[in-house]
Amino acid sequence: MEKITLEIEKEYDADVLVVGGGVSGISAAVAAARGGARTILCESGGMLGGVATKGLVGPFMTCYDREAKVQIIRGFFSEFVDRMVSEGGAIPPVECLAGGDGRSGYRPKGHMGVTPFSTECFKRVADAFCIEAGVRLLFHTTLIACEVEGDEITCAYVTNGEHIARIRAKAFIDTTGSATLAAKAGASTFREVVQVNSTFFTITGVDKEALDAYMATHHEMRERYFMDEIEEAKCRGEFDSGTQKLRIFEGPDGVWTVNMAQLNESIDELDAEQVTDAEIAQRRQIAQIIDFLKKNIVGLENIRLCETAAELGIRESRRMLGMTILTGEDIANARYADEQIAVCANSVDIHRESWGEYQTYSSEKNYYIPLSCLVSRDRRNLLAAGKCLSADTYAFSAVRVMPPCFAMGEAVGTLAALAVKDGCSPWEISCAEVQQKLLENGGYLEL
Repeated sequence: MEKITLEIEKEYDADVLVVGGGVSGISAAVAAARGGARTILCESGGMLGGVATKGLVGPFMTCYDREAKVQIIRGFFSEFVDRMVSEGGAIPPVECLAGGDGRSGYRPKGHMGVTPFSTECFKRVADAFCIEAGVRLLFHTTLIACEVEGDEITCAYVTNGEHIARIRAKAFIDTTGSATLAAKAGASTFREVVQVNSTFFTITGVDKEALDAYMATHHEMRERYFMDEIEEAKCRGEFDSGTQKLRIFEGPDGVWTVNMAQLNESIDELDAEQVTDAEIAQRRQIAQIIDFLKKNIVGLENIRLCETAAELGIRESRRMLGMTILTGEDIANARYADEQIAVCANSVDIHRESWGEYQTYSSEKNYYIPLSCLVSRDRRNLLAAGKCLSADTYAFSAVRVMPPCFAMGEAVGTLAALAVKDGCSPWEISCAEVQQKLLENGGYLEL
């Protein structure tokens, strides 16, 4: 058999390479570039945003504490939201503090201080922030391999389907959502029993007044979320989705987001065949769900399907093994106060087949994401953020939502820029230096 030799047709040199253009990747790239680092952001699709755009996931979950009194996710997240608000593409979280209304999915608790947004506005704003900061964007660019010398990554190989390019960098940031960069670089990774996945879709034609009026007079959970109707439809074979509740969110432009297409079992999200089958199955489900909503839900009789997500909503995947592993106990006991790079209050929210639809509970107090769970244990110049962080299932399920992912990205981008500036490994930069920069840039910490 003839040996195949791949030719390198392009070369790039950067200080920081970010792989993955979701919210954590955007934050990381902008923070690194603003810190003076020559930064490249590679994204396999044709837009930034990840699940926020390709996945139609919205709104941003709360950026507030448990009582919805103090905004605890700020910094670049606030900048991003403010820009979208100024362009008419988002509703500020301060206007969504009451809970119990359409913006919060009619949830009276836990969804106070959310941020409804337009996906089209998100795309434009994300592009603008990266370009203004000087980030080199490479869309339609997929990571295929890495080279490592000793305990450092020296370069990454990417392809756009036609050409192969080599990107040399001093620091590498994995924001792929599945620790792909870490795995390609031979860094330690781990994968637990993952949560079930879902496919978001959007609708118009909601009679908001009728739906609001119903919710105002129905407070018992099974009535409020039409759980009996869903259960009866399941028994009749008319509702194949794994969800048990009405999950619908009002957007800023008359478009509503629905999160109800869900398989009843977990899949291997790293297996393209299984993901393909899941996407096909859930698109079938969506047609069935639309029919159910029209026939059974007050105010949804005349809805129309706008769009189904371009890709599966994968809640959990492989993660990088960091210097520490953030655990559910760490959240419950608010550990890592000295090493915090983000303050969070999101509840633990686990969707698994074996536990029914989901398991959820709230921490009694704010808790912290430590910098050390974003730093690779065995690659000196590898960082991770977003859904690649080093955390167990319980902690992960609380911080996987987008506002904490924004905060994690900003922290590792800041760390990478500091390391490049000082000519050292991220391992050698103190957490205090990163914290100082985050505070200077409008972040919130409880030091």
